[in-house]
Amino acid sequence: MRHICILLTKYSDWISTVVYHIGGRGFTHSSISLEEDPDTFYSFNFRGFAVESVEKHRRRGVKNSRCIRLQVSDAAYAHIRERLREMLAHRTEYHYTRLGVLFCVLRLPFRWRKHYFCSQFVAELLRDSGAAPLRRAPCRYLPNQFAIELPALPACREVLNQVI
Repeated sequence: MRHICILLTKYSDWISTVVYHIGGRGFTHSSISLEEDPDTFYSFNFRGFAVESVEKHRRRGVKNSRCIRLQVSDAAYAHIRERLREMLAHRTEYHYTRLGVLFCVLRLPFRWRKHYFCSQFVAELLRDSGAAPLRRAPCRYLPNQFAIELPALPACREVLNQVI
């Protein structure tokens, strides 16, 4: 068995403020890390597929954070790692979708090939790898839904607040 971490953060920029008010007043960004490199997180932001660090989050002014550590099977871990490597190798082909966020807020399913928003990306990795059973389609997840659903899973090993 291996571990992954889902990092939830709250930024203070204008789009984060909108997501904060619409999405349940908690977290506005999500990312994922692997146990082999716990200080490197992967996500999507306005520039597309992003590699993030705890230090980068500190510099950007994170106001609130939570790290949810999940135990996953070796097969799920390998699937996530391989998918991340594939996306890193072809990162210019992947893009951020504001339209996806809008449809998510409206509770409408919307999928656009090679376009993601942060929580959709994390949810898709969790679902496709079998790491966590999700209650809805990945395109319908905002970061706050992870804060509610993931700690209740048997696979949840630890929840740490204010990690940044």
